[in-house]
Amino acid sequence: LMVVLAYAFVYKLVVVHQNNASENDDTNDGLKKVITKASMLSSISLSLSLLCFFMLVALTFITSVHFEFLAPLIVLVDVASNAVCIFLTYKHFAAYYESACTACDRRCLRCVMKL
Repeated sequence: LMVVLAYAFVYKLVVVHQNNASENDDTNDGLKKVITKASMLSSISLSLSLLCFFMLVALTFITSVHFEFLAPLIVLVDVASNAVCIFLTYKHFAAYYESACTACDRRCLRCVMKL
């Protein structure tokens, strides 16, 4: 369900971009940056959430005292990583986004520019 929602969100952004393709290039460049940022951060968040889910499922089959320690830690990592991804979408945290995600952002932006 999360994958479908993430795909639908990015797809809608691409459709909006294609509908506005005949307008101002500055608007399109800004929209491409938004598409890149949103798709990259949602992909990171989704990937980490799925990884944490599969780790929790795997840990349920292990009967160990370590499970009692690891399960809340895995959930905490998932919540923290989702919060960081949400924070990085805001303009106030743009400097942190640039320092942490510049290389991936440039590669993803190249893919979006081909649209």
